[in-house]
Amino acid sequence: MVAHSPHSPAPTARIIALAVALLCALLLSGAWQALTARPAHADVQNFSYDRWHVAADIGVNDEGRATARFTETITARFPDHDQNRGLVRGIPGRYEGAPLSPRDFTVTDVAGDAVPFEIEHDDGFTAVLTGDDRYLHGVHTVVISYTLSDVILARDDGARDEFYWDLLDFEHAQQVDSFSAEVTFDAALAEQLSGDARCYAGAAGSDAECVIERGSGSAGAEPFNPAAATWSVAPLTLEAREGVTVAIGLAPGAVTQPAARLPSFALDIAPLLIAGAGLLLSAAACVSVMRMRRKRRVHRGTIVAQYDVPRQWPPLLAAELAGTSPHPVPAQIVHLAVTGALRIELESKPDGTLVRPKKQRPRLRLVDPAVAEEPLDHATVARVFSSAVPGTVFEVPRKSEKFASRMEKLRSDGRAAAFKRGYVTRVYSAVGRVLGVAGLALTAAAFALGCVAIGQRESPLAFAAILVEIVAVVLAVIGVKRHRVFTAQGAEAREYLLGVREFIRVAEADRIAMLQSVTGAERLPAGDASVVQLYERLLPYAMLFGMEKEWTRALEVQYEATPQGASFAPHWVAGTGAVGLIGVGSALESTISQFTSTFTSAAGYTASSSGGSTGGGFAGGGGGGGFSGGR
Repeated sequence: MVAHSPHSPAPTARIIALAVALLCALLLSGAWQALTARPAHADVQNFSYDRWHVAADIGVNDEGRATARFTETITARFPDHDQNRGLVRGIPGRYEGAPLSPRDFTVTDVAGDAVPFEIEHDDGFTAVLTGDDRYLHGVHTVVISYTLSDVILARDDGARDEFYWDLLDFEHAQQVDSFSAEVTFDAALAEQLSGDARCYAGAAGSDAECVIERGSGSAGAEPFNPAAATWSVAPLTLEAREGVTVAIGLAPGAVTQPAARLPSFALDIAPLLIAGAGLLLSAAACVSVMRMRRKRRVHRGTIVAQYDVPRQWPPLLAAELAGTSPHPVPAQIVHLAVTGALRIELESKPDGTLVRPKKQRPRLRLVDPAVAEEPLDHATVARVFSSAVPGTVFEVPRKSEKFASRMEKLRSDGRAAAFKRGYVTRVYSAVGRVLGVAGLALTAAAFALGCVAIGQRESPLAFAAILVEIVAVVLAVIGVKRHRVFTAQGAEAREYLLGVREFIRVAEADRIAMLQSVTGAERLPAGDASVVQLYERLLPYAMLFGMEKEWTRALEVQYEATPQGASFAPHWVAGTGAVGLIGVGSALESTISQFTSTFTSAAGYTASSSGGSTGGGFAGGGGGGGFSGGR
């Protein structure tokens, strides 16, 4: 066993000290590298161009279509440290809807010796990447050559053909000390030159002109010599993101345009016409469906005023039959209250006025669950109250997704009951289905043809056809699907409920005259308990029809006509203190309005191209351009 000196550190301590030293060294090394490292993506653009010359030789092929051989001589000045391996030059792949087909790339130095390069294709551009893995320092010149097709465009007004071209891109991040260019037309095109030419230089969109000359003098000089087929752009200095555009005019029809630029009925007009036909058929299918649904809603076609509602039509079901309120649950609660199953209790101040709706916390007190015999009534009591024991109280929450979900299920119960009890069904429209299928077929054909058009040309009509097709598909789907319609029994029930709405709508004197039944209700005095009960039972249906304000006023009149008069206190609602519901100025109306507002809120809660050779052009308005930079 080896003994350790009491003055020497223990092995564990030495290990810890060594680890700390290594960690510090690594941290310091990383910090130094972070301080001295250069961000590669930012630095590769930190150079300049001494000179950039573009030579464009334009001719026509055997088909009479324009071709151009571009030769760009670029002299770049790179920094002395390791930063750049070469240049990047991006060439666009399309011009005014037609492919330019970049090809025949060569890259050499000023002596004509080959320079290594790569070609990449991405996002509609062909990029030439010069150089290899070796870093370049100081001044280097490369000559990039390539061929493009269909570089001459026919103007929209038909007055000229034009070579309207961005000779220098507008994306470069470097200054160009001297830019110059020459555009040469072959003998066939030289005879077609109009003599109009413009040069634009500056930032994209600039209309500042630069000097462009031809062999016999500046543009516009007389007499015009058609044999002078070369146009020259005088040297100029450009800042970062400044380019040069030339527009040189030729006689109309000087070159043959590619098919993608020529009008095509099959690719321009046909997709829109076929889509339009599909839209018409789809719209007709939709109309057929609407006519079917309207026809199925009618039983006798005559609305007779009705003053009572059968107990088997509680508001949850009546809302589906009458097609009225989107929020039938408050009316269902009031229905259970006026029939004696529960009582609505609203908070009130000491003076008897109701608490403001935003602070109102209404309570529902279960009085007699046995009264709720109808299945939907029974389901409502079960979903609201936690217990079926009389006296159970439920306070309506302000924000509760669980409560809102339960109330939404009640609405679903009403919809399901309408189907289950045979009031509504789902059927196809025979005519609508045939028209809808035909509309979908035409729309599909138009879409396929439009996709071909978009892939081959830049036609705005193809995009317009797509918008038409979207509408056609929506209408066609409506035509071919099954729809909810009334059965004969349902149409009869709907007209009956509309009769109830008619009774609620008319004047009080007319209502009294309508009260005819086997019990002789017309002979009852206005304040009789039977009339009061009848008016109370109609209140929830008035809520469904959006007429609760009018009906609560009529109900107050009946309450005041009772022997108790203004002190009458209805059994189904409480909340205005000692003054009661009557005699305080539309107190019942306020009570129902506030309860409906609060309950509805709680039940619905959820957590939360033109020319430029004759002027009017601008820098960046032509074809070509692309992008450039370092790598």
